[in-house]
Amino acid sequence: MYIDDGESKRRQREARNARKNRSEIVRARSWGEVTRRDLVRWGIFSSSGWLAAKNGLNPFVKSAFAQVPTGVPRSPLFGAKKFQQELPRLPEILPHPLSPDGFGNAAWPAGMNEPAARRLSYHTEYSLFRDAGEKIPDELVNPLTGKGPIEGRPPGEYFAHQKWNEYFPQQGYLLSLARCARGLRFHPRFPVQDADSVWSFGAGRSARGGLPPLIKLRYGEPVTMRIYNNLPRSKSQNNGFGINQASTHFHNAHNGAESDGASNAYHYPGTFYDYRWGTTLARSDQPQYKAAVRSGPTAKRASGPDGRGGLNLVDGDFRELQGSLWFHDHRFFYTAENVYKGHFGAVNVYSGPDRGNERLFDDVNHRLPSGWVHDYGNVDFDVNLFVHDQAYDDEGQLFFDIFNMDGFLGDVMCVNMAYAPYMNVLPRKYRLRLNNACMSRFVQLALVEVATKKPVPFKFIANDGNFVVNPIELTMLDEQGTGERYDIVVDFSAFPIGAKIQLVNLLKHKNGKKPDERLGIRAALRGDEEDPAVGPFMEFIVSSSVRSVDDPGTILTWSPGDDWSQVPNVLTEQIPIISPVRVREIEFKHDELNRAKDCLPSCEDKDFLPWVIRVDGESTHSLNANRISLLIPKPGETEHWIVSTGGGWDHPVHLHFEEGVTINRGGDPIPATEKLVRKDVWRLRPGGTVRFQVTFGEFGGSYVNHCHNTVHEDFAMLMRYQVLSDDPNSPQFRIIPTPIPSEEGVEYMTPEVLPEAYGRKRST
Repeated sequence: MYIDDGESKRRQREARNARKNRSEIVRARSWGEVTRRDLVRWGIFSSSGWLAAKNGLNPFVKSAFAQVPTGVPRSPLFGAKKFQQELPRLPEILPHPLSPDGFGNAAWPAGMNEPAARRLSYHTEYSLFRDAGEKIPDELVNPLTGKGPIEGRPPGEYFAHQKWNEYFPQQGYLLSLARCARGLRFHPRFPVQDADSVWSFGAGRSARGGLPPLIKLRYGEPVTMRIYNNLPRSKSQNNGFGINQASTHFHNAHNGAESDGASNAYHYPGTFYDYRWGTTLARSDQPQYKAAVRSGPTAKRASGPDGRGGLNLVDGDFRELQGSLWFHDHRFFYTAENVYKGHFGAVNVYSGPDRGNERLFDDVNHRLPSGWVHDYGNVDFDVNLFVHDQAYDDEGQLFFDIFNMDGFLGDVMCVNMAYAPYMNVLPRKYRLRLNNACMSRFVQLALVEVATKKPVPFKFIANDGNFVVNPIELTMLDEQGTGERYDIVVDFSAFPIGAKIQLVNLLKHKNGKKPDERLGIRAALRGDEEDPAVGPFMEFIVSSSVRSVDDPGTILTWSPGDDWSQVPNVLTEQIPIISPVRVREIEFKHDELNRAKDCLPSCEDKDFLPWVIRVDGESTHSLNANRISLLIPKPGETEHWIVSTGGGWDHPVHLHFEEGVTINRGGDPIPATEKLVRKDVWRLRPGGTVRFQVTFGEFGGSYVNHCHNTVHEDFAMLMRYQVLSDDPNSPQFRIIPTPIPSEEGVEYMTPEVLPEAYGRKRST
């Protein structure tokens, strides 16, 4: 996949020149200077997007000077070595208290000069003035462009926050999606990134972007997440890839569709979007799960910490509590480019059982490794790890190939936007929240002691943020697709001070189609010339003291008996499999003949979309935000979905809004970490099938189901499904129209409902 270091210098120069030429084509296409049709007409690209076989243009073309091409050049490392920089811990974003303002709104603290958070978008009031022909007040107009509304959330009841009073926001988070801060680099020896190479989040209304942020939520405390789009107004000011329009998806929170971030409601530079994250526990609308009627030993588990050592009980089923979540861009056709540029962050959700305080003893708290400085949400011994691959051009700037439709694979493994970092740890238990944030790469991870080259045992406690019933002892994780999260607990007390333990990727890729093979530990430790992402990419060093994250300025020293954490033998209870109201059969397919004909949003000059989805054996369809492939007619009904793929491809399929309980994989074996476990991303495996049980409830509106290989997603492997509310007074009681954004504001379009959307009632 990458050129061998042993190739001739002439061959190396040829490959570098070819990649540079390709980069220039990518940049010109991204800026709109040329179209895909132009490139096809000129013979530079085939109609399917493959780079023409021309020496000096395609790095894979047989060289005039070398015997056999070995691929593209490796990303330059500028002399950097692994494990030379300390792991950056994700910066926590602190909330601001919100309060009722007497008009039904949630007011920010005085002095912040922030418009109050509202049930209805500010676009609604803007439209009233505009439609009446009256002068629109300045405070309602986009200050950057002088036209269009200040809020990107669509107007009217369709995108009003559902159950506003029931989940009235108590705290507000303020983020700026912006050009990166000066001096940002992925390693001290790497070049500084251009301001438009990385677009990421900063705390506050006008901050520059930095590391992925960490937000700590707790059940029972709804919040407003206000995100300002402070990206450049010009689409061409993107350093070659990415679009300046944003739609932030909270993966995989239980939120109303207006706050899901994937309903075609993206917004433009100069605007903000108010997402209301209700911290709603699933099944909160079912009478048997109301806090007021629960009794018995599990009654308090559906709860959130109150900040004073106690609990606030919430409605819902404690078996559906979530913990390790994240948020990222979901602008249709540009998700991969935008997430790769830095549009993502972590969310830890705290509950009665998952308090984030290992020294708080009651009959509910699991006391998992975390810390004890704060009532909840301690992270001294609870570590968020974004695992992602990157690639750089000859100048060290972040590079993304927008023409690759199979899947983008970087050759430099990073953790939390840092190349191959190390972390000092005390000889005690730690919780690691491992999130595969690659665009297309699958990983398979193990911990290995450097001195002995032996695997380190750990306990698997959560899959996609959902507790398994009982901890599972492992020495190697299962394959992990993009978007999947695995929580594990590692006990470093088994090692002496100074011992080193490495996090190792065992999974090798040759292309974005699927993993090629899993290497043994010793082979992976040696690395792989064909895939530099194989091997160790993070190191833990057992130390006698570390700096505290929860109490900055404090040094934590180790002495026996300091570790009060535990991993209880029972973490949750099993959700039973029941007879479904409906069974849906969904196929994720590759179609070489599919041409883009009716995309929405516009196909963005993507005249070839190779990915399609078929439901219940009907016609195949590629992404169209105005087309409803599935209709969920009644909250509380349980369905079984059978999802499959073919052709040797592997797809990590993601379901928004709800999780499913994995039942089986057809006739294939299913690991203990997945069997009857709640998930929101399922690796289909090449030619594979998975069946899961899912129940929809609480909120209505438009959601999506798609491949989380974000390149496949962007090239149309996504479908819309619609959840209908059971409240006749709710707009979501019926199918809602599709928002069509522009800089001037949002219009609506009547959606098309496919025949298969209604499903077939059956009990098999």
